[in-house]
Amino acid sequence: MDKHNDSKDENTGTTIQQPRLFAVRTVAGREIDTALLAAQHAEDEGIPVYAIVVPPRIKSYIIVEAPAAFHVANTIRGIRYAKNVVPGVLDYNDVERLLKPEAVIETLKPGDIVEIISGPFRGMKAQVVRVQAGKNEVVLNVLEVEYPLQITVPGDSVRPARERGS
Repeated sequence: MDKHNDSKDENTGTTIQQPRLFAVRTVAGREIDTALLAAQHAEDEGIPVYAIVVPPRIKSYIIVEAPAAFHVANTIRGIRYAKNVVPGVLDYNDVERLLKPEAVIETLKPGDIVEIISGPFRGMKAQVVRVQAGKNEVVLNVLEVEYPLQITVPGDSVRPARERGS
């Protein structure tokens, strides 16, 4: 047990465990169902679970914040889609990196082919002409029209379709 994260209750003298992050393996595609069922079970049983997170880029895992692993095990007991608690404690910094959205605009360069994912041109392919990272904007040539059409869209309105020259 990690003693330096725990503290003593001055009134009773008992050790208070600080919340820790634990990974729970789930059935692929059932992460949200598992999280909802676990949250309901923890609330019904009075188990000290502070948060349940479904990381968007990781399949088959949820992250549970609780004082100890046995609380997490009690929370998922009987849930059909939950497999087991992964041994060990996760670092808050590692989990924070998983939850931050990737800045797609930083990976784009002129010539890349992107798909427009929002706005009136949604679903169309375009080629990057210029990236204005300071303004979070991308200037594109829309490829799926008969005439030359250059548009400027927000950086979060596109996703890479394929790399240049592919």
